[in-house]
Amino acid sequence: MTKIPASKNNSWFVDLTSAQQELIFEHSNSLQFKKDETIIKQGFMADHILYLEEGMAKLSVEDQQRSTVFKIISGDSFIGLMCSFVKRNFDFSAVAIQPSTVRLIDRAIFEQMIRENGKFAVHIVQLMSLMTNKIVHDLVHLSHKNADGAICTVLKELASVFKSNTFLMPFSRIELANTVGYSKESVIGCLSSLQKEKIIDVSGKKIEILDPHRLEIIAKNG
Repeated sequence: MTKIPASKNNSWFVDLTSAQQELIFEHSNSLQFKKDETIIKQGFMADHILYLEEGMAKLSVEDQQRSTVFKIISGDSFIGLMCSFVKRNFDFSAVAIQPSTVRLIDRAIFEQMIRENGKFAVHIVQLMSLMTNKIVHDLVHLSHKNADGAICTVLKELASVFKSNTFLMPFSRIELANTVGYSKESVIGCLSSLQKEKIIDVSGKKIEILDPHRLEIIAKNG
């Protein structure tokens, strides 16, 4: 019996029986995405459950005036799980920021597993609640920060996601400005100031956090 490899953190899959795991595998496809390739386009039909097996992606909401990145996700994460059950269309875009592997699971089969397996259903509800709480908390938290505090908070979060104090900024200065709610000029000024104070080093899109302690202080108090 062929199964989707389950990591030690992949408890949603472990909660399924062997027969259910096989059914999920039979009704899913694994796709590869290159860096900067679009995984989901805002407005597309949500007819599959998307699971990011490996890699990293940024989620953003776009309107006629701007694109706002609201979350960065890494491997072993569902993409847009909440939209998949609330709406028939994705109200956000997802773009790979590293080479990524995404599994597309038939929505009807996934819903069947929820109806048949109570433990699995509870775990999915918990995942959705955690996702919603994290997104809302992060957005509210940023809205109460000044420009320096907001940018340091984002940089700290990115270092956590990338598991490194050196990483490539996964979005443009304009997207960063929209995310923190300040102008592009303010963002550029803040990054320049942080670099002059030797808290970070900026070279194009490459960011290196030189002084994590001072960055943490500004993120907390800014």
